[in-house]
Amino acid sequence: MATVILNHKVKDFKTWKPLYDSDVARRSGAGIVELAVGEKTNDPGNVFMIWKLDDVSIVEKMLSDPDLKARMAEGGVISAPELIILN
Repeated sequence: MATVILNHKVKDFKTWKPLYDSDVARRSGAGIVELAVGEKTNDPGNVFMIWKLDDVSIVEKMLSDPDLKARMAEGGVISAPELIILN
């Protein structure tokens, strides 16, 4: 099982977080186990998600999904996601 750290910038964490939370079915359906989600201390809008999953390629596929891209734009994501994979 791999650990994935996903990071991107958002306009406003309080706007982004409820939209992220409402998409839990997509993540759980993909076998993603959420370990932590939060905004970096002293860097507002710098968001980190830490997940565990068996197949890292699922995350790469999710990030190219037009529906997810639209939801990210709606949530105020303002940078491309950075994906860090730890084995």
